[in-house]
Amino acid sequence: MLTVVATVKVKQDKLDEAMGFFKELAAGVLANEPGTLAYVIHQRRDDPCSVVVYEKYESDAAFAIHGQNLAAKGAEFGALMDGPPDVVILDEA
Repeated sequence: MLTVVATVKVKQDKLDEAMGFFKELAAGVLANEPGTLAYVIHQRRDDPCSVVVYEKYESDAAFAIHGQNLAAKGAEFGALMDGPPDVVILDEA
């Protein structure tokens, strides 16, 4: 199984919009990407503009499908971000 921890810095003036986007994104991912086992949005307490997404996929193929779906939302997603995301990909031991 594949686990992803992605940290996204969002623009302070777009924080409310970004949180709405992430909640909608998570619901869509879980409803429409059957290989996604978990997709949980977290907001750091010490830095509310840092959003951490915990993702768990049953396979590399499921992760690839998610990547394709996320790419379709790239312009909307990019407008909310304050720099590139920090993505860590892990294999479950």
